[in-house]
Amino acid sequence: MYLIPTNTCNLMCKYCFIGKLNEKPCYMEYDTAINAVDKFYEHLCSIGEKGIIFFYGAEPLLNFDLIKKVVLYSKEKGYDIEYVMVSNGILLNAEIANFIKENSISLGLSIDGPKNINDSNRIFKGSKKSVYDVVLSKIKLLKSMDVDFNLSITVAPVFLDNEEYFLRWIEDLGIYNISYNLLHFTYKTDEWKSYYKRAVKFIYKSNNLLFNKGFNEDRVNRKYDAFYNRTFKFSDCAAIGGNQLTICPNGDIEICHGYWNRKERKLPNIKDIDSFSDLFSLDEYKKWATNITLNKTKCLNCPAIYICGGGCAMQSKDLFGDERKIDKAFCIYTKFMLRNILKEVYIENNNNSEVTKIEV
Repeated sequence: MYLIPTNTCNLMCKYCFIGKLNEKPCYMEYDTAINAVDKFYEHLCSIGEKGIIFFYGAEPLLNFDLIKKVVLYSKEKGYDIEYVMVSNGILLNAEIANFIKENSISLGLSIDGPKNINDSNRIFKGSKKSVYDVVLSKIKLLKSMDVDFNLSITVAPVFLDNEEYFLRWIEDLGIYNISYNLLHFTYKTDEWKSYYKRAVKFIYKSNNLLFNKGFNEDRVNRKYDAFYNRTFKFSDCAAIGGNQLTICPNGDIEICHGYWNRKERKLPNIKDIDSFSDLFSLDEYKKWATNITLNKTKCLNCPAIYICGGGCAMQSKDLFGDERKIDKAFCIYTKFMLRNILKEVYIENNNNSEVTKIEV
């Protein structure tokens, strides 16, 4: 479950896929958050599963008081829930860092590489101050307090134009727990084709070059996990298949965490349902629950279906007209990964240094 503590942000990143943030600030109220957490835990108990709550945004630390209260409430109630937060890091301080550490909150810190690359897209509202300089100081703070965190890095075109520079930077920084974010195209364009071809090659290349140094990239790991552990990938994003809910700042419910800021609502407010099961018969939920590769004829004929998961429904709508359309951009990534995993297997099994082209 995603909780969106506020609709505001202290940055205005050029590639943000959330859309124009509301001019009128809205902060999630405590009663709304607790109502959602209680119903989430009741649902987890009913299906015998553990759950994860993501504090997401906009910028969640703009409502840190709510985050603190929610986590402490869950501990007092004995709820077995894991917490994750994705933050731009601007507001991090010793108090917040210590709370994150003491409560084992998984922190994803957004930064996009060296200063000139990062600051070309990640900028302050109404200020020319360097976002990079501020975030780097927060990284040093987290390291000094021995707080576990990973870097959330968006692979923008300017990033790909300077990939060798980035690789040197990441080695100097010495942080190898990374999640790469591929761009979400929110407008009609053909740019996605060339972008995805470049981006996936870089992601795979960086994993190979830095793996022996402890490089741990989540997006790549998901493909290896499905392949080597023979685990069918039903969804790469939990929204696909209806395996997540998003609670907007005012309590409205969405499925996709990229849609919390849109005006149109097809699901009720958290206060208007007795339990999560009330949602499962609604057409909007069914649309997401059935939106999986196994229900798409073209996907059934694809050799990469086993490790795929179906990509981003939000991108499918924005690029191809409907959430249920195949995310062709993600197809580029998944097929590339399958080809190269098979080549690796071939090399390992045949002890060859070179491999002839394998068509997939």
